[in-house]
Amino acid sequence: MAAKRVTLADVAAEANVSMSSVSNVIRNQPHVRDSVRQRVNDAIQKLAYRPLAIGRNLKSGSTGQVLLAIPNFAQPYFAELARDAVAAAAERGMTLVVQQTDNDLERERAVADSWNLGTADGLVFSPSTISDEDIEVRRRGMPVVLLGEHSRLTTVDRVRIASVDVARLAVEHLIGRGCRQIVMLGHKDTGDSYVVSEREEGCRVALEAHGLEPPMSAGEVADWTRRDGERAMDEVLEQGLRFDGVFAMNDLLALGALRSLRRHGRRVPTDVAVVGIDDIEESSYSEPTLTTVAIDRDAMVRYAFDLLARRIEDPDLPCTVLDAPYRLVERDSSAR
Repeated sequence: MAAKRVTLADVAAEANVSMSSVSNVIRNQPHVRDSVRQRVNDAIQKLAYRPLAIGRNLKSGSTGQVLLAIPNFAQPYFAELARDAVAAAAERGMTLVVQQTDNDLERERAVADSWNLGTADGLVFSPSTISDEDIEVRRRGMPVVLLGEHSRLTTVDRVRIASVDVARLAVEHLIGRGCRQIVMLGHKDTGDSYVVSEREEGCRVALEAHGLEPPMSAGEVADWTRRDGERAMDEVLEQGLRFDGVFAMNDLLALGALRSLRRHGRRVPTDVAVVGIDDIEESSYSEPTLTTVAIDRDAMVRYAFDLLARRIEDPDLPCTVLDAPYRLVERDSSAR
């Protein structure tokens, strides 16, 4: 016999509040007293309550609405990913709601809380700070597909980026162009630690494989922006370090580095070759145009929504992990 579904009334009785109070908490209404909100949240967790539309009977209760949660729209990579996701969802008859988490742990935890999704059938989530344990505990069986490098969960569908291999391809390209003294831009202690460490590892692996010295680090950056790339490159140039290649962990850093090199009279690619990662649209319009490793965002989101649709249809399927395609895009910044 199927277990009785936990209802809004059950949560209200457990919390000793009205059903309207429970509804207000679920909808995150601002006028709810903190004490009431805490009792309702405790009851929701104790009873493992989820709205019908995202419960295990999704075959009969699906709303067609799904949530996409990404770190930051200011990063062109994520803005372009969201654009592709809207198209992919529409092709599958889904309505997409997009949220920005700002690399904030509490926002990511709120996204991962299944009861907090209202009528959404499931979640496509690009996490950056939340732990795997937090995701698993909070989702309570809700259909979830994770994007990117951050998670190592084996109990959730994922579309991952092989960042070690992506970075290695970028640096191998510089080496193939004759670069022997390479500066690495992008070390930081904020945001997703996995992507930073994996791209650093890929750079080191490529250099070691060719018997070259470890990369010269430009030091820590605050974020992966054009401004940070320019400032980091300025510092390297002001130190008088000798180098003939720049590996930037994303395209924005690389674009900032190009501006710094130009201001300091360093010719790209004659004096210095530069390569980034992501292949954002701006990279094909910079001066010079930027060589980069393209991560196929369109394929990523198509994989993700296919996995989500399967999970909604059959919650008991084995979990699937897919790798996002990537390729080197050679442009003027490394042409020799």
